[in-house]
Amino acid sequence: MSTNSELFLQIYNLGGHNYLLDRIFIFGANELIFVTFIIIFLLIILGGPQERRAFLLIIVGLILAKLLVIFTHIIFFEPRPYITFNLIPLISHTPDAAFPSTHTTVMATVAAAYLFCKSKFSLLFLFLMFWVGFARIYVGVHYPLDILGGIIYGLFAILLTILLNKKIKFF
Repeated sequence: MSTNSELFLQIYNLGGHNYLLDRIFIFGANELIFVTFIIIFLLIILGGPQERRAFLLIIVGLILAKLLVIFTHIIFFEPRPYITFNLIPLISHTPDAAFPSTHTTVMATVAAAYLFCKSKFSLLFLFLMFWVGFARIYVGVHYPLDILGGIIYGLFAILLTILLNKKIKFF
């Protein structure tokens, strides 16, 4: 068994023993991404120029990130761990491609944008990204490498957005 599978099983096996912990990670795996976008929209209104610039990076970065994920899912199919190990995940999920984690890609794109813009909210978004990533493993729908891949894709999408902006100047 690979280290990726072993680490997945260690994290997944934490679930189902503590109701509060399960609720925290189910929330992180499902709803936290929506809360993140509410925070982003609040920061457009209440934040400074760094937060508004981060929002512009996020818009373009998410488009690029989604294209990268779609392309990867077309050429590479990694089954979800709950399919491979015949487990019951803590959340319902379609048995589509696991690598990379789209949720983590989105969260990494957001966190990278705030980091690049030197926002005082960068650490908050990094924390939220790690919460979502860990939660997706905990509930049984992703391997650790799916999460790492999502982080790399999100960072790459923001770097690509920055490079494109230098060439095209769309904001």
